[in-house]
Amino acid sequence: MGVFRKRDSEAMDPRELVARRLQQAGLTVAGETGSKVANVISAAIGCGRIELCNDPSCPNCN
Repeated sequence: MGVFRKRDSEAMDPRELVARRLQQAGLTVAGETGSKVANVISAAIGCGRIELCNDPSCPNCN
């Protein structure tokens, strides 16, 4: 496993990192449908789900 740089004072949980990467890949490849598929996959492997809000200024969704 590689070394991850800390963006803030706390490092991101590796499971959250995997879920977010899957989410981004799903959105890039297939849009909303890809996002749904990414959530199914990340939940199935035990990484949880990522729910995106519709607020463009949300720091957690950008």
